[in-house]
Amino acid sequence: MRNFNIIVFILALLNTLESLSIDLYLPAFPSMAQIFNTDIGHIQISISVFFAGFAFGQLFWGPLSDKKGRKPILYYGLLLFIIGTAAIFFTANIYVLWMMRFVQAFGGSAGIVMGRAIVIDLYDKQKSVTIFSQQSQISGIAPIVAPLLGSLFLRFWGWNSSFAFLGIMGIISLFMVYQYVPETNSRIRLSDDADLVQEARLKDQLKMIISNKDFINSTMIGSIAFASLIIYISNAPFLFMELHGFSSGVFSFIFAFNSLALITAAYITPKLIKRMSNTRLLGIATVVLLIACVLHIVIAAGDLSVMLEIMMLYVSLLAIGILFPITSAHALSPFKEGRGTAAALLGFMQLMMTFVMSGLIGLLEADSIIPMVVARAALALVAVGFAYRIFKSKKVSLQEMAA
Repeated sequence: MRNFNIIVFILALLNTLESLSIDLYLPAFPSMAQIFNTDIGHIQISISVFFAGFAFGQLFWGPLSDKKGRKPILYYGLLLFIIGTAAIFFTANIYVLWMMRFVQAFGGSAGIVMGRAIVIDLYDKQKSVTIFSQQSQISGIAPIVAPLLGSLFLRFWGWNSSFAFLGIMGIISLFMVYQYVPETNSRIRLSDDADLVQEARLKDQLKMIISNKDFINSTMIGSIAFASLIIYISNAPFLFMELHGFSSGVFSFIFAFNSLALITAAYITPKLIKRMSNTRLLGIATVVLLIACVLHIVIAAGDLSVMLEIMMLYVSLLAIGILFPITSAHALSPFKEGRGTAAALLGFMQLMMTFVMSGLIGLLEADSIIPMVVARAALALVAVGFAYRIFKSKKVSLQEMAA
């Protein structure tokens, strides 16, 4: 039990690196714009670049881990994360910032994809949902404390102190992986002949994964949920500091409050799946997400109340937090082989959808939050469509969902 708890904690810590890398420096955006002699929009691009690095990194690390093992990939990825983070600490050039954010994300993505693969290596689908939820409870603390820490770092040590903290976290993670995480891939090919066979089978393996309906439907819902979350995160500084005029300190508290929804979701999901099927809960969560996003459009368009906006964001994040562990388990459980590749494709689709949607919103947005709320509602509507496809394939009736 002790080793189990340590592994869950370490995998959650690897997930936390992603959240911290995105959320920690959000309060520093205005200061960074001055230091880098640019505008907030160019600083915000560093988030989009981070997503791109994370997406392509997962495609690289996942198949490689099926061939070489999970643990060596964690070593390489964390080392690259540390190197990229250290380079960001010393730069004041916007283009170097973008490049090193890509490097940082490319390395850090190994922790996410290996974390998913290791859980699926060790546990069945039902247990995997519980494990993913437990990880989410731990890593969900990051979005709450990150902006608060970021504000403190900015106030006392400057914008780059956030990246010093990330570097230290990367080093701690590397040590803990070395000390406690076992190799879970029992199908490692070590010989040259086996390598050739593995490479020859990779194309067939990809076709098998992509043709699996459970994988596609669940991955699309998970990708939509992740894109909706990151669209909120990347636009939150604009919404609360620019439009509503809150200080960085107040923004941090609002952001922390909404992030509590992710921890709440991680806590209640294992309890809910004991009372209803994963498929039914997935359908309910997508409908709740759609309702919250549509109501946010009405509130934002009518300029009704910032408190109502915060509440709708909280409800939408609660639904997203429920969807994360369920969609991950649904997408990856069908595969006995190639789980690293499947986890990589899952992560790639999540990040690429986020990258594309964030870019489109950035092009459309001027002095309004409407593009953000409309995009999130549109994505939620698509998620409901994919949830219906899952219900149909599982022969679950709409009456059971409403019961």
